[in-house]
Amino acid sequence: MGAMWSLLWGWWTAGTQTVGPLNASVSSVQYAENGDLGPEGDVADPTTGLTLRHRTAMVRTWDMVRPDMKVHGINFFIELFRTEPELQTRFKGFADKSAEELKTNKRLAAHASTVMLAITGLVDNLDDVTCLVEMLNSTAVNHKRRGIPFKDFELLAPVLVKFLKDSLGSAWTPVAEEAWVQALKVINSVISGTYDSS
Repeated sequence: MGAMWSLLWGWWTAGTQTVGPLNASVSSVQYAENGDLGPEGDVADPTTGLTLRHRTAMVRTWDMVRPDMKVHGINFFIELFRTEPELQTRFKGFADKSAEELKTNKRLAAHASTVMLAITGLVDNLDDVTCLVEMLNSTAVNHKRRGIPFKDFELLAPVLVKFLKDSLGSAWTPVAEEAWVQALKVINSVISGTYDSS
């Protein structure tokens, strides 16, 4: 019960602080994943390798993205295309658009929102590995059917981590980084397996 209160307190105190690039004067904040999560806090799930501490950090950081997913999604894709320009060529509707044009491109806004909602679904199901695997299998089948190479998922993962780190500023903790890197490694492993078997 103490771990649950610690978790809730950490989310509440994090939610009452303005963090990241929105506020340059961030005071020292104790996040839930850095607190005492009880005996289960550092026990890794045998399938994902994620601990309660990892999952807590992922939920907390994604909760900071949720309120404005469309804007974050557009900005993420602009960063993705800047970092990996070949990925922009996969999208007929905005393949030849500049970063400025992409900011107001309705097709990108729609696609970015869809991707952000898919990530939300994954984060919301970190405790349900069976559901998580089904969601990833569906994503893999849909992307493979459209001719998207698996390599695109591998290119996307480090850009997403960097985007979150840059966007969340001081709210991005070492535990959060470790969690997202591990989760994306597992996600890509499941997607790769589906690509190979379908």
